[in-house]
Amino acid sequence: MRNPIMVGQRVYLRPLEEGDAELLAQFAAQEPEPFWEHRMPLSPIAFASWIRDAYTKEPPEHIAFAVCLKENDQFIGTVDLWSIDWVNRTAETGSYIGPVEFRGKGYGPEAKHLLLEYAFDRIQLHMVYSCVWEPNFRSAAAVRRQGYREAGRFKGMTRRDGRYRDWLMFDLLRDEWLAAREEYRRRLAERTEREG
Repeated sequence: MRNPIMVGQRVYLRPLEEGDAELLAQFAAQEPEPFWEHRMPLSPIAFASWIRDAYTKEPPEHIAFAVCLKENDQFIGTVDLWSIDWVNRTAETGSYIGPVEFRGKGYGPEAKHLLLEYAFDRIQLHMVYSCVWEPNFRSAAAVRRQGYREAGRFKGMTRRDGRYRDWLMFDLLRDEWLAAREEYRRRLAERTEREG
């Protein structure tokens, strides 16, 4: 593992590096999901600049981690804390697994679990929230499984294919996370027992 910050069973989180920009641009260019909001060509130069800029603010407004496989250090996605409010101890969470062949295999939920541990245990946030575009059913289901609860919606916020769609808002308090974490650990232990 290279510079791990949080380590799980199959993945670990490390700081994003400028060298990750090329793969991030490839992930964006090859994204097959029509609901992904940045489905357009994005330059590795733009990603490298974004990564550099994230490290210039103190305290940071945004913390992004690379999601890597423990077995071979392969970079497969990102998890993020956005719009960090250090006074009120809140942030927006995000996650993305790039290569399609790594989706649906539990890497994303494991990485998000590590991000939540970082958010609530390491930097002591009080609450996190997540915005999910209405057609993105998989993401909405994932945040619900992670313990988030639906907190509302922004009506008609994004136009796509001639139609306005809503954004769903989810939130998760630290106390709720502690309860959800125990359930996550139980499910992980059951899965490990089945596979091992």
